[in-house]
Amino acid sequence: MEIVTLPVGPLQANCILLFDEEKNAVVVDPGGDAQRILAEIRSRGLRVQAVLLTHVHFDHMLAAGEVQAAAGAPLWVPEGDEGALADPSRSLLGWMPGQGGLPLKPDRLVKEGDVLSVGALRLTVIATPGHTPGSCCYRCENVLLTGDTLFAGGVGRTDFPGGDFAALRQSLRRLNNLEGDYMVLPGHGPSTTLDGERRDNPYMQ
Repeated sequence: MEIVTLPVGPLQANCILLFDEEKNAVVVDPGGDAQRILAEIRSRGLRVQAVLLTHVHFDHMLAAGEVQAAAGAPLWVPEGDEGALADPSRSLLGWMPGQGGLPLKPDRLVKEGDVLSVGALRLTVIATPGHTPGSCCYRCENVLLTGDTLFAGGVGRTDFPGGDFAALRQSLRRLNNLEGDYMVLPGHGPSTTLDGERRDNPYMQ
């Protein structure tokens, strides 16, 4: 598995490209700068098999429609967040007038325990509600994509519509209880490790 992380969009969300040796790829959280993402895909000769969201907030999906259309790939959205695609108050798209982009419709709703196959890649869905009702993390080999559930030294906000701090604490407990260590690729900011967050992140105590 190879990984490329591109900070994109107005809030510099991490768009993550995962791909196997045969260049089969999944694009996770294309939050803006569609042409930059597509240029990276073309330069590496990737065959995008799916566009995947960790949750439905504008800064993680602004470029999803363009990337999806250019790649001819399905859109996979966490179950519980699909209603936010058409609700600017929940997706926070109301904060970004004129930034609606292409209308989005999920081709698949992903849920706890699903194993998403993209070429040789297998991504296991871990439901981690709290930041949004449908927030998910994705485990692939020794990598954990945490969206806005877990950051290096912090966690996602819960004061947006649909946020639930008690649910987030439960979700963090689930991540804390995973066996072994993982490279953590969050939705914003630098990568980290799960053991490092267990040790240093006050929200993981």
